[in-house]
Amino acid sequence: MYNIYQLLVSPETKEPLYFNKTNELLICNDGEYQIVEGIPILLPKDKPKYLVHYQRDAEVFDYFEQRYKETEHEERRVYQYVLSRIPPRAKVIADVGCGNGWLSRCLLALDRVVISIDVAFNNVLKVLKLAPDENHFGIVADGYFLPFKDGSFDCMVASEVIEHLEKPEDFLEELIRATKSGGTIILTTPYKEKIRYSLCIHCNQPTPWNAHLNSFDEHKLDKMLAKFGNGIHWRFFKFGNSLIQYLRLYRILSILPFRIWKLFDGFLNLFFKPKHILIEIKKG
Repeated sequence: MYNIYQLLVSPETKEPLYFNKTNELLICNDGEYQIVEGIPILLPKDKPKYLVHYQRDAEVFDYFEQRYKETEHEERRVYQYVLSRIPPRAKVIADVGCGNGWLSRCLLALDRVVISIDVAFNNVLKVLKLAPDENHFGIVADGYFLPFKDGSFDCMVASEVIEHLEKPEDFLEELIRATKSGGTIILTTPYKEKIRYSLCIHCNQPTPWNAHLNSFDEHKLDKMLAKFGNGIHWRFFKFGNSLIQYLRLYRILSILPFRIWKLFDGFLNLFFKPKHILIEIKKG
């Protein structure tokens, strides 16, 4: 069985963590971290306010509920696109912002090691229960403070996460740090999304729908990724045409295999705006 503890460090100082079997704790110079139901809780000691929001969000909203048919089709194509870009030889894979755990359920059948990561304990616990496996591990962690050694992963996936973050560059920096040389980072996010706001009845401030703080296109992403220098290379894949959902074509297209759907979707993208963009980053 894979030893997950060999990867873990303090989320803030990056000091090595030592496993105390007697008390079920992970220990380093900056303090102790609990392990609850086999899940290490590796959050910053001074918990930022946004963590409280996302943990509360996981308690109130059910990420595991049945989706509407059009949403289910759209999500399935996102999943398929992500899986198509994961290198066949990638063995140890991180699912950052694991949501309902779809990635682990797909990859564990292929004999991969998957670490499901989320800021909310409830999400991680549910994902582990849905896909119990000796090669499946859960970690409660913050994407800005990933508790892993440099170069821990062959591949890191963060699907539909970056649009929620106030500081996406800091998140990318952590992903790049924790990826092995020669490894791959895969992100997806809405493409050229028009962010809509409503007025919060409690604080009387504009609040974005779906908690999306950023909208991305290839030009914005190019500028952001260029800040990390020549150590990485990237490319984009735009997909999930908006016309399919508008005309409810998913009712027909849902039966198509991914490769055939991808060709049809790519043709539509020549004329109509796609809904998603996948960012594939290779670390040199």
